[in-house]
Amino acid sequence: MFRLTVRKSCILACVIVAVILSGCSSYQPAVYRPVQFSTTQPSVLKAMTFNIRTKTFIDGRNRWSSRKNMVIDTIKHHAADVIGLQEAKFSQLGLIQQALPQYNRYGVGRSNGRQRGESCPIFFRKDRYVMTDSGTFWFSTTPNDPGSKSWGALFPRICSWVHLIDKSTQTGLYVYNVHMDNLSQRSRDNSVRLLAVHIAQRKKKDPFIVMGDFNMEVNNPAMVYLRNVTNRTPYPRMRDAWASVHFREPDIGTRHGFKGRISGPKIDHLSLCETLIPLDVQIDRRSYDGRYPSDHFPVVAKILMGRSRRLGAANVSGTGNTASTESGV
Repeated sequence: MFRLTVRKSCILACVIVAVILSGCSSYQPAVYRPVQFSTTQPSVLKAMTFNIRTKTFIDGRNRWSSRKNMVIDTIKHHAADVIGLQEAKFSQLGLIQQALPQYNRYGVGRSNGRQRGESCPIFFRKDRYVMTDSGTFWFSTTPNDPGSKSWGALFPRICSWVHLIDKSTQTGLYVYNVHMDNLSQRSRDNSVRLLAVHIAQRKKKDPFIVMGDFNMEVNNPAMVYLRNVTNRTPYPRMRDAWASVHFREPDIGTRHGFKGRISGPKIDHLSLCETLIPLDVQIDRRSYDGRYPSDHFPVVAKILMGRSRRLGAANVSGTGNTASTESGV
């Protein structure tokens, strides 16, 4: 066995040397082929969280009708595999979905669990993923009651989530998209505990991403609890994507009030379970002739998935709790 291994190694070395020498004599243009993921091969996904700012007349020159094309252009530019939006009303979503036919989406309005009020929709590439489960819960003492609010929150606050299966790798992934209260720390404290329970009780123990507008910085006690820094939550520790990649750099704020400043609070986050590895994270500060798509900067991360696990055919059939799914609306 040892001799056979050595012989194979020698042959491989000769092949490598031959390739190098041939490359020195003449240039051979690269041939690009689609990546074929196998069941033992890790894959990379791109995730994006973006508070697009709701449609309201009080924004004046920054009203939705003046920003909509900038928002769509920003989303198209990154071409993420999964996208979590916050503050999106259904009139905004219809326009975005029309411009992004390559995505399916799930989301409900926070006011009535249907199409009224702001939402936290999740878009996902239809050529890559099948959604097998989904849902929304309210950050309140009655989380299954649409429009409910508790703990001093001024408005209903929600988390929408999906379970996705990668068609190529058959790997499962949960994506949680949240928008927490901006005024009440008590609401945020209780909201993360409710969220932690939902994550721990997910039906399949697949990897998960928690993204959104948390309305608190990463060192807030509620964020510390959510990421399980002190080992108090019922799941392993999470990592903050930005802090993991840019741990030697100063924080850049994500909420800028249409001013483009980087000194604002950093409240938009991508948190990953411990088996997901952030490779690159950006805060997109682009402007269009001095105008900004939103009062928040989007956060975009390239993430290395763990090695895939083969699932049964029934798991990728697209069946499940998909009654609230909307595609191409």
